[in-house]
Amino acid sequence: MKLIEPNPANEPARLDLKRYVGILLRYWLPIATFVAVVTLVATVLILAITPVYRATATLLIESEANKAVSIEEVYTLDTSQKEYYQTQFEILRSNHIAEKVIEDLGIANIREFNNQVGELSGREKLLGFLHNIGPLQQFLPEPVSPSELTDDASARQAVLNKFKSHLTIEPIRNTQLVNIHFGSIDPELAAKVANALGQAYIESNLEARLVATQTASFWITERLTELKDNLDAAELALTNFLKEEGLIELDDIDQLAGSELTNLSIRVNEARERRVAAQSLFDQLKNNASGSLMTVPEISNHPQVRDVKNAETDAERRVSELAKRYGPKHDKMIQAQAQLDAVRERMYSVINNLAQGIEKELNSARQQERALVAQLESKKSDYQNISAKRAQYDSLKRDVDSNRQLYDLFLNRQKETTVAGDFDAVNARFTDRAAVPQHPSSPQTGKLIVISAAFALLLGIVGAFLADAYRNTIEKPDDVEEKLGLQHLGFLPRVKAKRFKNVPLDHTLYLDPDEALFSESVRTIRTSILLTLTNSKRNVLAVTSSLPSEGKTTVAMSLAQSLAKMERTLLIDCDLRMPAVGQRYGLPRNQAGLSNVLVMGAPVTDCIYHDDETQLDILPAGLLPQNPQELLGSTKFSALINQLKQSYDRIILDTPPVQVVSDGLILGRLAGGMILVVKAEATTEKQVNRSISQLVRHDIAIDGVVLNQLSAKYAEEKYKLHYGYYNNNKQDDETLEAS
Repeated sequence: MKLIEPNPANEPARLDLKRYVGILLRYWLPIATFVAVVTLVATVLILAITPVYRATATLLIESEANKAVSIEEVYTLDTSQKEYYQTQFEILRSNHIAEKVIEDLGIANIREFNNQVGELSGREKLLGFLHNIGPLQQFLPEPVSPSELTDDASARQAVLNKFKSHLTIEPIRNTQLVNIHFGSIDPELAAKVANALGQAYIESNLEARLVATQTASFWITERLTELKDNLDAAELALTNFLKEEGLIELDDIDQLAGSELTNLSIRVNEARERRVAAQSLFDQLKNNASGSLMTVPEISNHPQVRDVKNAETDAERRVSELAKRYGPKHDKMIQAQAQLDAVRERMYSVINNLAQGIEKELNSARQQERALVAQLESKKSDYQNISAKRAQYDSLKRDVDSNRQLYDLFLNRQKETTVAGDFDAVNARFTDRAAVPQHPSSPQTGKLIVISAAFALLLGIVGAFLADAYRNTIEKPDDVEEKLGLQHLGFLPRVKAKRFKNVPLDHTLYLDPDEALFSESVRTIRTSILLTLTNSKRNVLAVTSSLPSEGKTTVAMSLAQSLAKMERTLLIDCDLRMPAVGQRYGLPRNQAGLSNVLVMGAPVTDCIYHDDETQLDILPAGLLPQNPQELLGSTKFSALINQLKQSYDRIILDTPPVQVVSDGLILGRLAGGMILVVKAEATTEKQVNRSISQLVRHDIAIDGVVLNQLSAKYAEEKYKLHYGYYNNNKQDDETLEAS
């Protein structure tokens, strides 16, 4: 078996556009039929659809309702409240607005929205007609009868649902505008409904605002009375507190008490410093003797002490000077000494007086400190009482202030409500009212038909590729090597001659001048086989197929006829179950053949038929035996083949299909190889691979594959591409015979 080496792994896969185009060309008729049918049905259904007219009204929705008290707010727009606009869009879609318009315009009495009223639409007429066609009933929705909508609630809900299905609310991005679209078979009704929806939305907002204003006014009035009573009670409590405490204004009292506490604290600190200083001086006096009081700085630095000290110094100097002149008992000395003693006594007297004054100063400082501390404690107690009263006063004052603020706030709201209550503030207005549409918005007949045709074409193409993928057959010569990995010996074109329309191909086909392509294909196969067997001494060729009706007999017969032009060739019909060679040559059914030789021992020369026109010898199957497999596997058959090899240069065996019976496997082992015939666009890759597996499992070589019944157009293009021309000239055979 000769296998074809696969492409290297690193070779990039190429897109075979020609193959895909070939698939489309093969299925062009089913695709065109499918597209035509789908387009026709779609056209009928689209034309049956009642045209719908779409009217559009545009509203400007403001962020808040305008107030009459501020002219700026009438023109100012706020685009920052996205949630607010989403809420308004949902209100436009609400059942409340829709029901109001349905009631105002009498939508429930229009046939388009209520199946109980009016004439049938074109679509309903078409559905009713199609329902009368039995096979289509299971694919169509059941028509609604008037009796099914007798319940008022169900009828209203059905009208509401149908109405809302025709309504579309479309906000315009990055603006405060919103489009109200409404579709209807009546263009005037579409415009009326679109405008009515916008107006109903505006009126609904006005009604809601009026109700809210009235409710707020009533509630504010009630609250004002309650707040007034609370304010009066708070003011009365504050007044009574001031009277009971004898207070006029706590702010001045707080300021005065704080100032007194500060002054007293300063005086207490000064008195304490004075007492500490006197105490320190007094302690020094107590710790020193009377003679050493002069060492105390406060005494020694006193002006009187300094004066006496200076007088003492002068007296001592005088005594010292006189002592140099006079004796101690001299009158001047006695007088000077007496003066010195008098000065010293005076000093002692001054010092004692100063010491007594310091003690008195200490006692005075102590008394003053105690008095100031007592006074400070008394003032602190008074201030604490004032603080407690202040806290109570502040609580009452806060109560009065809060009640007054609430009262003023509600009073202002009441006045604003009263002022703006008679102004119809709206939060939406029309920028464009809906006009009566002049052309239907749907269906877009031409566009839908084109889309239907394009979609059908796409489905057809996808279906063709899917069919080709699931088919997975051998379609062209390249598939033999790519899918099977086997050598391709050649192909036979599909024969379209009228004379073979209802009968099998016979032995005259190869010689027919009108079938030059067929004969040229046979010669190509012959050349490929001879080149394949150049280095082999085999002269027996077995031809088989995977399944019946793949053309193995035609290939064997045509190949034998072609070889007979060059060498002595014998064609043996080894299909002892369903023989066909004798029939193709017009031999009688009782013609002696292979079975006669093997079973009855008839001479083989008597059973061989010679065709004078092609110089081919044929050994037909003969009578049908009961044990064909045993006969083909017998030694007698092997001996017969060896005997015939001595007389013929080439022996061609027409064998049964390998997947039907095992006869072909026996013949393949005997021949040393097999030629596998595959019917183009019929035999699947799986079936061929199963046959290959059987042959390989039994060690039977595969000489190659012949692709049969290839498209004549493809076969012609193939030959023109490789050879430029082809003919049925007998010179090819004569050249080969001479060689």
